[in-house]
Amino acid sequence: MKKHSKILFLSFFILTALLTTACQKEEECLTGKVRFTNTSSNPYNLFIDGSFEIQMPGNSFRELDLLEGQHAARVEQVSGYILYPTIVNQTLNVFGCQEIEWVFP
Repeated sequence: MKKHSKILFLSFFILTALLTTACQKEEECLTGKVRFTNTSSNPYNLFIDGSFEIQMPGNSFRELDLLEGQHAARVEQVSGYILYPTIVNQTLNVFGCQEIEWVFP
């Protein structure tokens, strides 16, 4: 009888551990990584969903974690222009636990 109790307890323990791990992995996949690459020698301001995120120096990159879903991204040239700054808009489709890249200008 004790042998069956031990097997039942071990089975319950293993099942609980597996379910806990599965839930943690699912929670971790609510964000995706986006790599923003500025190929210009001029700095650009980066906006995500209308909010300022960071000023990116020329010839640089930054990686940000964004929630899964669709995001509106915009970059605006800070300096180095003659008449008006270069502005680029992009829709980013972010999927959990995946990496994407946006190269601009």
